[in-house]
Amino acid sequence: MNNLVNLIREFPHRRVMVLGDIMLDEYLEGTVDRISPEAPIQIVLEKSREYKLGGAGNVASNISSLGANISIFSFVGEDLESKILEELLKEKNINYFLETSGTTIKKSRVIGNGQQLLRIDKEDISEKKFSEEMKTAILKEADNSDIIIVSDYAKGTITQPLMDFLKDYHQKMVANPKPVNKTFYGGLRLMIINEKEAREMSGLKDIYESGRKLRQELNSPFLITQGEKGMTLFSEEIIDIPTNAREVYDVQGAGDTVISTVALAISVGASLEEAAIMGNYAAGIAVGKKGTYSVGLKELQKRISGLGKKIVELEELQEIIDNSRKNNKSIVWTNGCFDLFHLGHKYSLERAKEQGDVLIVGLDSDESVKALKGPTRPIYSQTERAELLSSIEFVDFVTIFPVGAVIDYLRKLKPDVYVKSGDYTLDTINQEERKLVESYGGRIFLPKGIQNLSTTRIVEKIRGLK
Repeated sequence: MNNLVNLIREFPHRRVMVLGDIMLDEYLEGTVDRISPEAPIQIVLEKSREYKLGGAGNVASNISSLGANISIFSFVGEDLESKILEELLKEKNINYFLETSGTTIKKSRVIGNGQQLLRIDKEDISEKKFSEEMKTAILKEADNSDIIIVSDYAKGTITQPLMDFLKDYHQKMVANPKPVNKTFYGGLRLMIINEKEAREMSGLKDIYESGRKLRQELNSPFLITQGEKGMTLFSEEIIDIPTNAREVYDVQGAGDTVISTVALAISVGASLEEAAIMGNYAAGIAVGKKGTYSVGLKELQKRISGLGKKIVELEELQEIIDNSRKNNKSIVWTNGCFDLFHLGHKYSLERAKEQGDVLIVGLDSDESVKALKGPTRPIYSQTERAELLSSIEFVDFVTIFPVGAVIDYLRKLKPDVYVKSGDYTLDTINQEERKLVESYGGRIFLPKGIQNLSTTRIVEKIRGLK
């Protein structure tokens, strides 16, 4: 976790270029207390009207809030909306290069008594072309930028000729392609899409099959976001990243937050997995806010460093448990290797959390995994595994224990519920552990796992493919 915090500190030293469809988001809010006599519709008495940067503009806004130098290239119309957009860009210290074509894209949302009632879109989606002068500016900025974000909303800014024009910079690009523009892309540093887009682009229903197909077909790593199910990264390996959103208020603009954070993370040297984890944190903040929201640098640092404190030693854990019990909270303990996190792990941890108030995950140390699984394991170090587990919102604390220490931890912590995942029964689990838990009145819970899914089987399958 400390590595992620250190990487974030480098964000303000980076230069980012955004190419895409800039939009104006309008929010008209009011109260509703009667029906119109003209038609069976609600009357909204306007109380406030607010404007925010939308589309590629929201991406640029997020980059600015995260401290980096940002430039955006896009199209607007000759209208009032373009003037409002320019003022918003200035307020956020965003360098902007806007050419005139058609009309400025605007999404107006009518909100009554806190609930969105209607959205009105104004847009021109015809294919647009940058002037030769602007293309020169684009090349200059592409050279000077550490990363390029392609924010594609299929409104005409991103075209095949534009992507061909920038072919020498594809390994500098992170994009969120729309399915209709799929053929524009290939050989990029990373592409980020949601699960609906993944199914449309691949023609397949299964997310894992979709991700594998798209990665191979477009010769690019893919990060597929899946709402409350988190994200899955398709690169050299397939890595599931559980969500860490504390409360979902509004998912609007969350995708812009993800691509902004992920791209910045890559620009400071983060691996794709580290970048995805940081994007996951940022999205967790954004969905807890109303409307499009730009996550701040300090806000992201605080969220990540705060989650890092979930990793605790035994002495700290004992104090935490004592305080929790004083507040009448029940303690749940589960443990395992959690090497190559997969859906079986996610499922068992969710079931564990349902059993009580405070979920503690005991993590086998590297030496312990070696003793259990053999000299070629673990694949990921105990630090990496602990950081991944601590990024899961409903996991309260993680502690790393040495070889054969589960019984000692149970004896000292006395959890109210001991969750033992896998194909165990009460007769096949460690009977010494069972007797100990039952001796102080604790309960053992054995969730049914997902059949034929384990890290060992996954590793064997990968080795068989080589």
